[in-house]
Formats: sequence, structure tokens, C-alpha cells
Amino acid sequence: MGFNESFARHSETGLSTSGVITSDTAVKAVAGKVYWITASCESASVIQLNDSTDDSGTDVWQLRIPDNGNKHVIFDPPIECATGIYIDIPAGEPTTVVGYI
Repeated sequence: MGFNESFARHSETGLSTSGVITSDTAVKAVAGKVYWITASCESASVIQLNDSTDDSGTDVWQLRIPDNGNKHVIFDPPIECATGIYIDIPAGEPTTVVGYI
């Protein structure tokens, strides 16, 4: 990747965070990009990222977290969601935070 491509990607502004998510949550109700996800849990959990505004959308990414696990995942390039950003938690009770535009 050349300097200009890298600079253009990092020049986006307005990065937001979801706050702490502990259950299924619509993070954004319109198109957006997910730059990172941080999650931790005491018991094994699963987190799914959906391109939708509710749980009926397409799963575009999934993370499994083991007992007493912590994960921080950076997406470069970010995951683009055309409809919305929805976090689905089908198993466990992870504490999750999403960085997005």
C-alpha cells in the first residue's frame, strides 16, 4: 500500500464508540464502517457482526471468546456495512465495545 492510500484511510474523521454492549444491539441504523471490536467475558461467548439494523441481517464476521477471555480486533481495512451495524450475541454474556463511523 502506498503512502497516499494509507493516508487517505487514516484521514477519515468522526470515529465513534458504541459504549459497553452486553446484549444484542443496533450500533448504527444506517451504513457505516467497523474499525475495531473489543470484547471480554467470564464464560465462553460468541459475538456476531451483522450488516443490518436488527438480528435478521447477514452475519459478516464472528468472534468466539474462551472462558475468562479478552480480545481486541482491529480491521484494516474496516468492515463496511451497507445497511447498518448490529451486534448479535447468540451465546454467553460478553462485554463488548465497537469503534465505528
